[in-house]
Amino acid sequence: MAVAWPGAAPLQLPCGALARPRGRHTFGSMPRALPLLAALLLAAPVAGTARADDAVGRVNAGGFDTRSMCTGTLVAPGRVLTAAHCVLWPDGRERQVSDIVFVAGWDGAGHAGAARAASVALHPRALADGRIDVRHDLAVIDLVRPIEGPTLEVGSAGPAGPLALAGYTRSRPHRLSVTEDCAGTADGTLWRVGCTIEHGQSGGPVIYGTGAARRVVAVISARTEGGALVVPVDGWARARLAEPYTSSAD
Repeated sequence: MAVAWPGAAPLQLPCGALARPRGRHTFGSMPRALPLLAALLLAAPVAGTARADDAVGRVNAGGFDTRSMCTGTLVAPGRVLTAAHCVLWPDGRERQVSDIVFVAGWDGAGHAGAARAASVALHPRALADGRIDVRHDLAVIDLVRPIEGPTLEVGSAGPAGPLALAGYTRSRPHRLSVTEDCAGTADGTLWRVGCTIEHGQSGGPVIYGTGAARRVVAVISARTEGGALVVPVDGWARARLAEPYTSSAD
């Protein structure tokens, strides 16, 4: 996906493989169902004690013979915070909402809950001339129904940290990876964090604090030399998350 960022060195958006769909794609049509997404929706959540990390999950997006993987955070029972480029095709078109599934706490054997997207809100400045502007690479997904389990609320902190970067990577797609004790510096409205990330971690949370005081303070957007570019949770995201949520499940 093309990236807009003034004066930027080459960047990579670390979502899972994103392929242009083969054939004509229209938002009014129903794409062929993906067995993996269907299986995740039908699988029962794992019984047992809920884990704090179950608030972090995979954002799976399917289409015509293709699927992509990113990371997202359940910041409220029916609401997921992720990166805008995770819910777009590489050419900047929005993916069909019904193709997007969030799977909380996926560990390769089960999950803490899964639901399809009901709607997606992109940051109003996420796209600039059809390209992702990494300075505003944020999106909020409303799920068709709430997932009852741990949530991780948004908060505020500076880039100095210590920060933890969490996400599902291409090399370890069925287990959550967390890198702790990261520190960053401000670069305009972005933060440069000196911990490496992999494909799949796009949209993952940047966490500040410990225990019950942990909060999502930024979202992973892009890889750059020696680390990651992350987008702090801004006023738009806070306002969108404060809006009332309504389940669209029957």
